[in-house]
Amino acid sequence: MRALQRYALCASWLWRLFAIVVMAACWSALIGGSTTASAYSSGALGSDPTTVAPLTTVATTPEPKRPSINGTLVAGDRPVVGVKVTVMQGGVLIGAAMSDSAGKFAIVVPKPGAFVVAIDVATIPQGFALADPTRSSLPDYRVFGSFAQVVSFPFAGESSSAPNLEQQGDAIRFLQLVVGGIRFGLIVGVCAVGLSLIFGTTGLVNFAHGELVTFGALVAFFFNTNRGGPRVSLVFAGIFAVVVGGAFGGALQRGLWQPIEKRTSNAARMLVSIGLALFLRYLFQVVFTGNSRTYRQYSAQGPFKIGPIELPVRDYIVMVLCTVALLSVAFVLQRTRLGTAIRAVADEKELAAASGINVQRIVTYVWVAGAALSALGGVVLGVTESVQWNMGFRLLLTLFAAVVLGGLGSAYGAMAGGIAVGLATEVSTFWLPADYKIAVGLGVLVAVLLARPQGLLGIRERVG
Repeated sequence: MRALQRYALCASWLWRLFAIVVMAACWSALIGGSTTASAYSSGALGSDPTTVAPLTTVATTPEPKRPSINGTLVAGDRPVVGVKVTVMQGGVLIGAAMSDSAGKFAIVVPKPGAFVVAIDVATIPQGFALADPTRSSLPDYRVFGSFAQVVSFPFAGESSSAPNLEQQGDAIRFLQLVVGGIRFGLIVGVCAVGLSLIFGTTGLVNFAHGELVTFGALVAFFFNTNRGGPRVSLVFAGIFAVVVGGAFGGALQRGLWQPIEKRTSNAARMLVSIGLALFLRYLFQVVFTGNSRTYRQYSAQGPFKIGPIELPVRDYIVMVLCTVALLSVAFVLQRTRLGTAIRAVADEKELAAASGINVQRIVTYVWVAGAALSALGGVVLGVTESVQWNMGFRLLLTLFAAVVLGGLGSAYGAMAGGIAVGLATEVSTFWLPADYKIAVGLGVLVAVLLARPQGLLGIRERVG
């Protein structure tokens, strides 16, 4: 018996050592890649070793490729010709162009940054009108990298049938927002499932869960885009990010949460999670800097039309991928022994332990799965939007709203709550400014909880 106890103690310490090594390797890879790339870019280490030096002293290096803002102005299948488009930055005109016979325009900008892209409504030809007259200017259009990026100004069509076309444009725009809300809701659902499972099995309200989302996006960025990384395809970078994100979650469980679980209360662990979130968030800022960036692939795509819906191909793929991930979680929870054990631990931890379930092992599995799902959510969120050091923190309030709306500790509730919050926030921009969409999502949460305090799929409990 003593030999078994010694063996178990050694195995426990070996697992913790492995967790520490995994965490150290991840951070050293991220920091090393970012530091090397910044050193080469600043000239501190000379030129990039991957660049071949010229054979002569004559300056034959071609001018570096500059980014551009492109677009196509069409109303249905008819091009809108002769419309003036301007690009400004800081009140200074950067460039201007007129839409050609195909409705296309292109304006080269000197470097990435935030620009004001606007249409001169006085140059819109008779018979055409913007689908949204208030959207003649994009005041904060972000340009990333050194490639062509697409901007869209939807047109309604001929003015002779303007009322009908305007109604048709509103209907299509509303449908676009519904599909966009489903896409965003699926991403929220993927991230929120892990948060809900961790709460259900451990009772921990993890405020550092948003940083797990950011971690996945940054790992994928390093392996896909960073000059210090291997620059593999985003598909492989995303797979590796999910694996590393899961390992990072397991390392946190074994190295941090398990040792303090029996020594502190849930409130104290919640405070520890807040401190961990702050530490990781600003570590990400130091390593990644505060700039928004995009992956090498799929960042600039033209719309692909399916019926009245026009979205980039990546958005369709993201929705399919998130749906498959959520269905896989549901299958594991309902049809496998592991899922049965997870549900048993979430329902009654002591009774599950008494029935022979290794509770600590199940909790570790939940942490690995939850962190892996969060990393996947971070990767797809970075594909549809951009990669930022605080992207998980900006999503955290929405994640909590989805978990509470669906029912605390319910994985299926987190899925339903994520889709509900995503739809509410995106569709609300049809009537309200986009700045209010998070407030609308929280308003939906309050309204549902007033009618059903346990959440959409939560179980009613008696308090007191």
